[in-house]
Amino acid sequence: MHRPPLRRRLTLATLPLLAGALIAAFHYPPSPESALVAVVKAYLALGAPPGWDALDKLPGVRWAPLPATALQNCLPDGGCFARQGSAAVAGRTIAVVATGARSMATHLYLRNAGMPFGEAAVVAALKEASLAPTLARCPVTTGRGGTNWYRLATPGYISVQAATSVRPTEGFVVGHGDELPRLQPDQLVLYSEQCGDGAERKAVSTAKPHELLAQSVVALLAPAGPAGYSWMTLPTLLPGIAWNGRAPKPVDGALSLSGMVKLAGREFSVVASGSASEVKAITFDELGLHPRGEHMLGVVYQKGIAVQLVRCGPVYTESTNNWYSLVSPRTRPANIRQSIRYDGNQVQDAYVLRLDGTLPARDPRDRNPGSAGC
Repeated sequence: MHRPPLRRRLTLATLPLLAGALIAAFHYPPSPESALVAVVKAYLALGAPPGWDALDKLPGVRWAPLPATALQNCLPDGGCFARQGSAAVAGRTIAVVATGARSMATHLYLRNAGMPFGEAAVVAALKEASLAPTLARCPVTTGRGGTNWYRLATPGYISVQAATSVRPTEGFVVGHGDELPRLQPDQLVLYSEQCGDGAERKAVSTAKPHELLAQSVVALLAPAGPAGYSWMTLPTLLPGIAWNGRAPKPVDGALSLSGMVKLAGREFSVVASGSASEVKAITFDELGLHPRGEHMLGVVYQKGIAVQLVRCGPVYTESTNNWYSLVSPRTRPANIRQSIRYDGNQVQDAYVLRLDGTLPARDPRDRNPGSAGC
């Protein structure tokens, strides 16, 4: 039998290997969605959260020069500084904005006004990039647009706002950590955090945070009569408060017990204080900011409690500090101080509810209702 020369046999045998090597050496351009996810993954890899100069490492993104711009009003995401940029992603020009604090960027916004990447394609690319996206927040009503939030394995999250005929742009927001960004009050009834297959998409909350706080204040008012609440009764009044233990501890000559409560995503630190036999005051301090325009005491009034201004705090301070009486036939008289700190178009609330109906010692700068602008 005739056999080809050894040299020819080696050549024939290596053809498949050579072909495979040539194919491996040829780099296909990444898909548009993979190129976008590369930017997302690079941002999350910068650390939590990165400094403003670290943003220059993001692939394909060109940034405005440092320093970041101080904003006239802080954003709902808590950012008071921003840095503008643009990205060339698979032939698309994407508007990019990073927001954050003076020394660090906490959120990355990407806005695509060109051909959409498509949510399904982006989610698939996130999986291919080992970011393990899990749908964590979704619209209560499907098929009407809206935003989906996905937790990522880094840890971090990405929200996807799909393009629609009404809103042709496509938006993405990327952030660090396990906590999803807080919804705005009007969004609570529109979104659910029960998004699994077959799950009933119940709204995050059907009531707004200030409405829930008003409910809490009314629930804490003692029934009409001479006696107030004991420390044993306190944990049963608002089961949603996570108290730090059950027994109060001495603080500045009084007994005190601290805790935390979350009302429709808005967090408050809570402190109860009083004597050995009675809880006399409860304080709610908001941890963060919320949009201006809420009227918590108005909701208290709607629940049958007469609300009347009894004292105004000093003027020219960082916050208003006004006292109101809370009276109804079914409850023991109480007083509440509303403190509101203004920060641009957002505010921060604090309340001191004095269950025994007393007022603290008067500041010489305090004003009576009807005088000096009170």
